[in-house]
Formats: sequence, C-alpha cells, structure tokens
Amino acid sequence: MEIIDLTYTIKEGMTTFSSHWHPIVEITQIGRHGFEGRETRKLVLGTHTGTHMDAPRHFVNDGKTINDITLQQLVGPVDILDFTFLKENEFVSKDMLKGKITKDKIIFKFGWGKYWGTSKFYNDYPFISEEAAKYIIEKDVKLVGLDTASPDDGRIKLEKNILGTSKDSPVHKIFLGNEVILVEYLANLEKVDTFDDWNIIVMPLKIENGDGAPVRACIYK
Repeated sequence: MEIIDLTYTIKEGMTTFSSHWHPIVEITQIGRHGFEGRETRKLVLGTHTGTHMDAPRHFVNDGKTINDITLQQLVGPVDILDFTFLKENEFVSKDMLKGKITKDKIIFKFGWGKYWGTSKFYNDYPFISEEAAKYIIEKDVKLVGLDTASPDDGRIKLEKNILGTSKDSPVHKIFLGNEVILVEYLANLEKVDTFDDWNIIVMPLKIENGDGAPVRACIYK
C-alpha cells in the first residue's frame, strides 16, 4: 500500500495565522523520566492549528460541529486536482473544474506547501472563486482539501469593517453553509505526481462542539 502523509507536525514556533483568534502553539513537558517516571506534555493550541478541518460551526452559527461529522464524510475515494499552473492570486474558475470532479471528495494541489513556515504561506496564494465553489456544491462534493491557508482570496483584509460581513470569507461560507467539510494546510502534495485511484482519510480530534480540529490526514492506494 502506498501512503502519503498530508499532515504538518505540530510543534512550538510553527506557522499560525496572525490574529487573536489563532493562539500560538505551546508544548510544555510536565512529566519527566528522572522525576515522575514518565513523560507527559501539556498542549496549548487552537482548533485551526496546522493541518486541520473546518466544521460548519466555524462560520455557521447553528452549524454542525466536529463531533457531528460522520466518518463516511472523511474517508473514501478522492479526486486530486492539479492547479499548480495557477499564479499568485489567481483563482479556480467554474470552467476549470468542468469534467474533473468525479467523486464526492476533492483535493486541490496548488503547490503552496513550499511556503510553509514563512509569512508567504498566508499571502498571494491561489484561491477558489465563488462561482467555482457553487459549482462544487452542485456536484455533491462533501469534502474539499487544499494545500493553502484558505479557499478564499487572501487579499481580503480581515479588519473590523470586514469581519462578520458578506465580504468576510465568502467561499468558506458557501462550503460550510452547505455542510461541505474543509481540510486546510495539507502537506506533502508535492509528492503526488500521479492523480488517479487515491483514497483519503481525515481523522480530527473529536472535540465536543468543535468549530474545527487538528487532523491526521493521509492519502493511500
């Protein structure tokens, strides 16, 4: 069996989105072999840390939470779509997707993982147009994964006059409002050079009332 791990390692100092609603990662050792006879650690991290999934509750006030999502939605055959030809700030259009979606789970390979660990990861990445997002809904897709920070245009500045308005993360709202799970910050897609016959597994921390959760994700065939 060929398996590719799509998960970034969680560690102190790792890349996180710069906002007060995305805490930095803290890992503190509190059990030691020479003293307590064992190792244990305390973790402090946000629900959208590293490779993670968004539940509808992230943007939908009464939407499903992590513990509501069925495993069937997170496991199964997946289409991997190669969009590495897109330039900075270019978007996936509806026409670009026609004839390419055959399964209810899709991954967008933008080639953006090369910027992981730098501020560039959060800027100028390719994204998905609102029209394309609506087309994906029409094709009955249940899960969308990507190797960027967001399906939305990163040039939208999340400032006070934008937050909570229709201009704030519209593509997130299209997907999550239709109960499509988003899996962001996928790693190692540069290792994928054949695009047929893959399956995906996404395993989130099962957080009660979770708006999102770090995941261990992989593809296999």
